[in-house]
Amino acid sequence: EGLVLCDIPGLIEGAAEGTGLGFSFLRHVRRCKVLLHVVDGTSEDPVGDFKVINEELEKYDDCLARKPQVVVLNKVDVSEVRERKDELVEDLKLAAGHSRVLPISAATTEKVQELMGRL
Repeated sequence: EGLVLCDIPGLIEGAAEGTGLGFSFLRHVRRCKVLLHVVDGTSEDPVGDFKVINEELEKYDDCLARKPQVVVLNKVDVSEVRERKDELVEDLKLAAGHSRVLPISAATTEKVQELMGRL
């Protein structure tokens, strides 16, 4: 049995109302058993970005918001993100309502194996 991943980069604020490719992506997300959020640590507001995506999921279908979620804080190889890593991870845990938050670096592969093990 394999692992099937789905990337939903088109999910933006307003997707639940049809903005962008919102309906298409959200319909596709319904089939996923677990949601993996890759949060860009270099974003101006990484936690806010995470909240917006979850709000869109809930607006479209509250069942989507109740799916199990793994949250990844990406780009911890960047000095500004590394400096705020502990704070961002704690804030993401609060926003997610669980402790399945893992800081990684896709660029350097730091903790990527651990992430794959969790999935």
